[in-house]
Amino acid sequence: MPLSYRHIARLSRLSLVIGCLFTASSHADVWQQLTDPQDGQFDTSQWILDNAHGFMPVPFIITEPAVGTGGGAALLFFHESEQQKQLRQRHPDQVSGIPPSVTGIVGGATSNSSIFAGLFHSGNWQQDKVRYLGALLASSINLDYYAPLTNRPAQFNIEGLYVLQDIDFRLGDSQFFAGVNYTYVQSKTVFDITDNLPGVDPLSLDNQDASVAVKLSYDSRDNQFSPRTGLKAGIEAGFHHPNLGGDFTYQQYSSYVHSYQRLSNTWGLRLRGEYDYMTDGAPFYAKPFISLRGIAAMRYQGDDVSVAEMQLDYDLNPRWTVLAFAGAGKATTEQQSFADADWQFTQGGGFRYLIARQLGLRSGIDVAKGPEEWTFYIQFGSAWR
Repeated sequence: MPLSYRHIARLSRLSLVIGCLFTASSHADVWQQLTDPQDGQFDTSQWILDNAHGFMPVPFIITEPAVGTGGGAALLFFHESEQQKQLRQRHPDQVSGIPPSVTGIVGGATSNSSIFAGLFHSGNWQQDKVRYLGALLASSINLDYYAPLTNRPAQFNIEGLYVLQDIDFRLGDSQFFAGVNYTYVQSKTVFDITDNLPGVDPLSLDNQDASVAVKLSYDSRDNQFSPRTGLKAGIEAGFHHPNLGGDFTYQQYSSYVHSYQRLSNTWGLRLRGEYDYMTDGAPFYAKPFISLRGIAAMRYQGDDVSVAEMQLDYDLNPRWTVLAFAGAGKATTEQQSFADADWQFTQGGGFRYLIARQLGLRSGIDVAKGPEEWTFYIQFGSAWR
């Protein structure tokens, strides 16, 4: 990869420091705001939350192997309620229980000429009774498509517009949430080759795809950004239909369990299991794929996809954590049984730095080895969704 592992000691902090200085250079106490009074270490909590009246530019680096390396920038606006601010100021040694809402404008490009730009809003309302995520994204992405039961990629470009509206409601005072989302994708796809490809319907290359999904989830995590304890689990059923604004009729069902445990004061264990199933009728780009660190997006697609991953953490001190992980995934199609499909394995390691203590936000780098290549990822928050 263009960036070697020797950059891991500074990358996570450097990008955020640069972003802070763009807007905070006029503040005489900028360096004081970037130092945690509790331990004297670099920390962005005070700067992010006390400067919530303005946008914070944050450059970032893209390391997804499916699109190559690249970068971009986001303008982030943090909305902290007056009640949240007062609680934080009264208890500066505690991690904020409810993260502030965030509005952002984002854009970027990668080494394989992929580009994207969009805006989003992530909101926590009514003391975390309601969680909302909305996004509008335009992109031109270059990817590889692997036809079923083949190892030969076909390059394609997909240009489109993506719209998401997602909302969850807490059920009473429990840790269960019920929600619904709507997605709309308008896309145009062009392949580099003219031959017909298995699994690709020529009619699906210029179209719209729209869906409504209903979901039920459970969330007992101690933090939404970088959880250390708790459980997040959920099931979701998505229904795609022309009456919703698309051209396709199919269903998608998914389930997931993410467990976060502390084995001791310094050791932590994370376990992840996910399953996705899609019925006939979906465009090729919508089919689920194995999503693991070390495997490029869309490399292993199928009608049924199962993923399992484990991560072991060790805290060197309250700020620094090192970790190791391993995962396995399997993607099956109608032409093969689950037993006939091959498992794909990944493993790797990395580190995290507690970059915003009062938000519980950790960032760092993971280096992973998959079936084909070594890759690395710059992480802000959890590596899992």
